Parts: sequence; structure tokens; C-alpha cells
Amino acid sequence: MKQVSADLGGKVDIKPRRMSFPFETVKQRFFFKNNSVISAFAAALSSTFPPGESEFIASVRLYRDRVTDEKLKQQIRGFIGQEGHHSHQHKRANEALKELGLDAVRLEKHLEKDIKKFTARKYATPKFRLAMTVGMEHITAIMAEFILNNPDVLEPMDDTVKELLYWHAVEEIEHKAVAFDVYMSIENDQKYLRKILRLVTALFSIRIALYMVALLWWAKKMPKWREIKGFYQFLWGKKGVITNIRQPYRDYFKEGFHPWDHDNQALVDMWKAEMYRPEHDMGLNKKDNHSHEKPDADHLQGALA
Repeated sequence: MKQVSADLGGKVDIKPRRMSFPFETVKQRFFFKNNSVISAFAAALSSTFPPGESEFIASVRLYRDRVTDEKLKQQIRGFIGQEGHHSHQHKRANEALKELGLDAVRLEKHLEKDIKKFTARKYATPKFRLAMTVGMEHITAIMAEFILNNPDVLEPMDDTVKELLYWHAVEEIEHKAVAFDVYMSIENDQKYLRKILRLVTALFSIRIALYMVALLWWAKKMPKWREIKGFYQFLWGKKGVITNIRQPYRDYFKEGFHPWDHDNQALVDMWKAEMYRPEHDMGLNKKDNHSHEKPDADHLQGALA
């Protein structure tokens, strides 16, 4: 691990922020430029966040008592707080998507059951579970960096959904090294991480593809050719997501890699200054009256620490 990168990560202040997004204002089922395929892609991703982030929290908790570094302990609390609130807001988003005819709630429950079965397996050791979390955190962090560096990519999206993703992206970058640092402080086996990232990438890609098909099937929507072409450009075009995260993805396989080798602290600071200024209405610290379900208090303990 490069000491400079590790030191940089240790200085990051990971602060959970209570947000409330007006999902009831989203009226269009296909909220990304009326493109059903890209909208299904975003909805499929959202469906995985509540159960996925709950598993991320659980996998880190399995190691929390073995961590001795006080700064890392503090960052774990922040990680749990942020991920817990991401889970809550995406649950609300999934409920709104269901009302629009994209049943992300059904997929969310499907993944919850799959994760419950997975964690009951003998092979789902704490090391395996945490390594999968580290891999997923890398994928989400490099996607987040791409989105924040290229905000025009989401410009055609509904404003509420767009702001949800910007907020989520900022916090994913802030805590991108926490699971990695916990893993390396206890297991210190980077070769295993590289192996598991390959597995995580394959499994996650297949799941998202299947979930997209399910969403469109349930919505009785046959995509038009222009929508398929638009989705291809969104992922694999010159400014496409996958096209532009290939190199940062590969960096994970370098000897001694650390997430903060990608030093994007200035990018995060710029976005925080923009999003959380008083005149920018992003729902910061508003009372959440949009859902009957309260966030898990344990998930939000980082905000109260």
C-alpha cells in the first residue's frame, strides 16, 4: 500500500448528511430523456442499493472490533452512517419507481433474499464478504468520479433523480477507502482482492442486465432501436461510463494499489461547496416526511457519533 495514499485517506472527514429528496415530483416513468433502456438501467442499479449497502455495512461490522486505529474506527462510523442513509433514500426512490411502473421494489426484495441465502453459505466467510464489499466500493467509487467529472452525462435525467445520484456519488468517494483499509489492516491479502473483483464484476453485470430485462418486461415495454443505441452510447460511447472507467478499474490490479491513489479530494470539495451552499435546494437537513419507514438508527449511528 502506498503510504501517501493511505495517509490521504486517513485525513478524509466522512460525515453522514441527512437528505430528503422529493421523489413525488418525478412524473415520467422513463425519466432519462424518455429512454426506457437507460431508465431501466438506473432503476436496476437503485434496486440493488438498499440490500447491497446493508451487506456492505454488515461485512465491515464483522471486522470492526478488531480494528485498533482510532481514525479508522471513526471512519467506520461515518461509513455506516452514510451507507445507511443511502439505503434509506434509495428505498424511497424504489417506491417512487414502482408507482411509475418500474417495479424496483420487487427487485430489491429479490436481492435481499439472495443476500440472505449467500450469507448463510459456508463459503461466505468474513474475508470473502468483506473482499466483495471492497470490490463493489471500487466500482461505485470510479463510477462516482466519472459522474462528478462529467455531470453533463446525467443532464437529460429528471432533476430529483439527478441530485440523488450526485449526492450519492460525493459520499461514495468520501468513504471509498474505508472497507479497503479495514480489510488490509486485518487480512492484508491484496492478491485475494484482485481475484474477488473479477468475480464481483461478472456477477454484478449479469444481475443488472437481468434486472433491466425484468423491469422492461413487467412494464410491457419493447425498447425502440434509438433507445438501444442511446444506451450503447451511454455506456460505450466516447463519453460513455464504461469507456471512461476502464483505466481506473484496471488500477485495482496494480501492486500496492490504494483507493486514494485516485486523489479526487478537490473534486469532492468542489461539489460539496456547490451542493450544500444555503441557496442550493438539495433537501439537506429537511425533515423526511416522504416515507413511513424510518432509517435504521444503527445504520445512522455515524451521524450521531
